[in-house]
Amino acid sequence: MRLHLARTGLVLALTALRALAHPGDEQALAELDALITDAPAQIELRLLRAAHRTEHAEWAGAEADLRTAASLDPDAAPVELAWGRLDFARKRFADACRHFDRALARTPDNAEALILRARARAALGAPEAPHAYADYSAAVRLLAEPSPSLFLERAALPIDPPVALAGLDEGLARLGPVVSLLERALTLELALGRTDAALARLDALIAISERKESLLKRRGDLLASAGRHADAQQTYTAALVALRTLPDWLRATPEIAALDAELARLTRDFSR
Repeated sequence: MRLHLARTGLVLALTALRALAHPGDEQALAELDALITDAPAQIELRLLRAAHRTEHAEWAGAEADLRTAASLDPDAAPVELAWGRLDFARKRFADACRHFDRALARTPDNAEALILRARARAALGAPEAPHAYADYSAAVRLLAEPSPSLFLERAALPIDPPVALAGLDEGLARLGPVVSLLERALTLELALGRTDAALARLDALIAISERKESLLKRRGDLLASAGRHADAQQTYTAALVALRTLPDWLRATPEIAALDAELARLTRDFSR
């Protein structure tokens, strides 16, 4: 019987998801309301409507759905997660954390709950940053394919730049040369004044980019700012060569034409 109810709940939830995918919110909500009327004891449907109402800032309605869901199963971790999302949406971050704590007490390996708690802790400010970092780290260890955004969110915490860089390198090791991770690592290397490390990040970006002229220009600028004029001139020349392999129609655009002129000037200036 319990298995049958679980399957029934899943079918109803999937039906509700299809309803919510319709373009009209009013029609979608009406269909979901009808499903709940037919199956008032299905927690999945209450949680779907609570999520819909939370997304639309309908706080009282979301609370009502969650109170009903909690009465149906007081120990359900998804209900605690939904309460946490509601509190987070209302910027009640400490309350959200308490709900996520309770969800994780019931399902310690719940990566979604860890991510949500990490975001709530991050929103509470610097004192919670170490705990947020730990939650993000636990979540990415649990996920087979963590999103690059998780590594970026973790690196954005108010932590020491070398720690942030180590976390980005973990992401690069897991996911490969992701542009957003390399760009963030480059920014941190530059903030630390680590020219050679920044150049290595730029080289990694250049290696995976189809369009290299702008990245080569950035590399030349970095070399020039470090006083390495011969290397800068060589890199500007490489950028100009890359640019001039572009199709004529693209080279004729104002942006590319301006870059062509600037690279030609820089190549001449640094050859003196």
